[in-house]
Amino acid sequence: RVGSKATLGDLEGLRAAVDGRAWDMVDGGAYDPDKAYKDSKLCNMLFLRELDLRLVEKRSPVTVNAFSPGLITRSGLFRSQQKLFTSVFDFIATNVAHVTETPEYGGGCIDYLIQSPDLEGRHGLFLSDYPPGKHTLVEREPSPEAQDD
Repeated sequence: RVGSKATLGDLEGLRAAVDGRAWDMVDGGAYDPDKAYKDSKLCNMLFLRELDLRLVEKRSPVTVNAFSPGLITRSGLFRSQQKLFTSVFDFIATNVAHVTETPEYGGGCIDYLIQSPDLEGRHGLFLSDYPPGKHTLVEREPSPEAQDD
């Protein structure tokens, strides 16, 4: 793992928001753009788990699953970064490290989640590219933080 770790702490930032106080991060810490991105993904996973539990409890035919198609550098994700950084990062990640996926692959992942008979009736799953850059979507265990009910 690189950079800041996704953690929500005791949700002090959300308490601050409810109380009308200024806040930057869910855990109450100072703003960190790397951590903010990762925390948002952690929040998505926790929301998915709770939604899945409620749908199962209500015996809903709707299934929910999460996926990560991997690093797609040519998707616009880096549009706010300096052009030089984006070009260098894309070149290294794609041509040297070989860890990127294509936008077409990312779209294919969505298609797979929607239409694959392999996932019929299965819910609460996390699928991601593994190994990175090899265009393979596999079922994986989410991080311990994402399993913390």
